[in-house]
Amino acid sequence: MPIYEYEPVGHDCLMCDGRVGVIQSVTEEPLSFCPYCGLEVRRVVSRAAIKIARDASPDRAGSRGFTTYRKVEEGKWEKLSGDGADMLVGSDEDMRAIREEKKPRKVYEVDENT
Repeated sequence: MPIYEYEPVGHDCLMCDGRVGVIQSVTEEPLSFCPYCGLEVRRVVSRAAIKIARDASPDRAGSRGFTTYRKVEEGKWEKLSGDGADMLVGSDEDMRAIREEKKPRKVYEVDENT
């Protein structure tokens, strides 16, 4: 069963340290109230952890039809295995676009009561 995270709505909770993890079935309805402090909460998207149990080497990926690249320097990737170009090189315009995308953005919270 997945672990869902909940955070307080419109207030801070010193008791729950910001977020609470709850094991729930996928079919269960989201909680409305914290099981520890009883305050109103909302379910939030949290980071997923993925474990690969099998060999994930570039050679294995290549034998399965995938091409694997390794970053050599900014804007350059060299092929490790599989079909495809031996080297990928990003243009200056591509690299500027990537840097622009990575810049932090201001996030505005919408008040649903207005």
